[in-house]
Amino acid sequence: MHCENAPCEVVCPVNATVHSAEGLNQMIYNRCVGTRYCSNNCPYKVRRFNFYLYSDFTTEIVKLVRNPEVTVRSRGVMEKCSYCIQRINRARYDAEKENRPIRDGEIVTACQQACPARAIVFGNQADPSSAVSKAKAEKREYGLLTDLGTRPRTTYLASLSNPNPAILAAGPVGAAEEKSRG
Repeated sequence: MHCENAPCEVVCPVNATVHSAEGLNQMIYNRCVGTRYCSNNCPYKVRRFNFYLYSDFTTEIVKLVRNPEVTVRSRGVMEKCSYCIQRINRARYDAEKENRPIRDGEIVTACQQACPARAIVFGNQADPSSAVSKAKAEKREYGLLTDLGTRPRTTYLASLSNPNPAILAAGPVGAAEEKSRG
C-alpha cells in the first residue's frame, strides 16, 4: 500500500517515512529508529519490523549474494514495499539518457515480474493511455478501506463469477424476461 494520505507518515518522530513527489511512501532506513509507530498507525498492516541482522559485512561469501541496487537494512528498522524504487530509478535514468519520457510498461516491479497470471499492473496513473489507468477506469476496480480516507495507490479488480448455471443458460436479462412472459 502506498497511500496519498498516509497515516504512517504523520506519526514518525524522526521523519523516516516520507511521501515522494510521485506518490510513493518511502522509507529512509538510516533515519529509522524502529519506534513502530508507523506500523501501529497503518490500517493495512503492511509494515514489518526487521528483527534480523542482514547486514553482515565481514563474511566474504555473503558479499557475493547481495544485490547492489537494494538497500541492506539493519536490525531494528521498519520495512515496507518500495514498489521496487531501484527499478523505477533505473528506468528514469535510461529515459533521461535518451531524452524521452518513461514508456508504459518499461518499469516492471519484482512482484509483477514473478506473477504468472500477469495480474499486477504498474505504471503512470496520470497518463490516460497507460495500462494502469485503463485498469483503474474499470467498474470492477476498488480500494481497500477507502472509507478511512487514506486514498491507497494500490487497488484491485473484483473477480466476477456466476455460480448459478441457470442464469448463464437464460442469456441476457431481457431475453429471460421475454421467455417468462411467453
